[in-house]
This record gives sequence, structure tokens and C-alpha cells, in this order.
Amino acid sequence: MSRPGNGLGEPDWSRLFHAYGVAVDVPAHLDALAGDDERARVKAVDHLWAAVIHQGTPWSATPPAALVVAGLLSDPRTARRRVASAPLRAVLLDFLGEVGEAAQPEVPQEEIRAAADPRGREAEIAATLETLLSEDPEDSEDSEDSEESEDVWDEEAIEVIMAQVVLDLRAAVPYLTEAVAACLADEESAVRDAASKALAVLRRVPTDGSSGT
Repeated sequence: MSRPGNGLGEPDWSRLFHAYGVAVDVPAHLDALAGDDERARVKAVDHLWAAVIHQGTPWSATPPAALVVAGLLSDPRTARRRVASAPLRAVLLDFLGEVGEAAQPEVPQEEIRAAADPRGREAEIAATLETLLSEDPEDSEDSEDSEESEDVWDEEAIEVIMAQVVLDLRAAVPYLTEAVAACLADEESAVRDAASKALAVLRRVPTDGSSGT
């Protein structure tokens, strides 16, 4: 699996979640993005949009997944792959632009950091996280499990967890920005256009090292 040189190592996907539950299915989809199986590639792209960045919302699996996607931009295989009629690199760049939007560029870093502060609520947050990680998407049709899933999203600890996700996403933005900027010189105009749009979003995201402007 290709990833940028960020030194973060391989994440424990069993401790991360996306829109539909624990993120253990994410690595296989990421591997499929640059693979030879066109059907698997389409499913992988659908997974990025439906689960990893569902309706513009980031999850704890979003930052590491985005870093892998950013690393794939320089993989020679992605220059030859397409999704439907679109260059794969352009599709991946569109995803990274959406990731940038999910990092809430309009919200100051200090505000996100305050919302993500767990002090005094560590036990509550840990319990809520364990509930999220215990959910099985295969059981989504069970009414009792569905009600439990809805209940956990009503807990105040969720606000802290999701703010921490945004902080993690912002920490990844410098790596994403570097990978996206390299695509401004791509041979395909559709890729260059997608890179320009994604870069405009990512450069607005505040981080600890910049104002986001």
C-alpha cells in the first residue's frame, strides 16, 4: 500500500471508524484503487465517498485513508487507471478536495482544539469510542442494534471525538497539500484542473503551522 513519507506508519484500522462502523475494510479498498481489477477500483472509489467521507463528514479513518490516497497520486499505476471515463488521479484529487472541506477551513484552529479537549471526560469518551468500534455494519438491519447506534451519536462525548478527528485531519493537510501540488504538472488537463481545485481548498485549512490562508 503506497503512502507518503510522513513517518506515521501503518494505522490500526480496527481502532478507527467510518460512516458504517469499524474501518477494517478500508485497507482492501485502498489497495484496490491502483489495482488491475476495474470493478474493485470502482467499488473502492464508492467506498471513499460513501464511508470514508460520507456526505462531507470526516471520521477517524479519514485522515490515514487520505494520506494513503495522497501517496497514490505519485504511483505510476494511477496515471494509467480510469474510473468510468475520468482519470483515476482526478477522481482521487476530487476526494482530497472534499477531505479539505471536511477539515472545516472556516473554523479557527483554537476553536477546534478547545472542542477536542478531553480533560475531565476521558472515561466517557473512551466508553463512547468503544461503542462505536463495537458496531457491526452487518447487523444494521437489527432494530435493537440500530437504536443503540443512534443513541451513541446523541452523546456529548461524540462532539469531542469528532473534533479530535478534525484535528487529526488538519495535521495531515501539509502532506496532502504537497502531494496535490505535485499534480499541477500532470500530463492530463483534467488532473491539473482537479489538483488546482483541491489545492485551493487545502491551502485554506488552518493548521498548527499556518493560518490556513
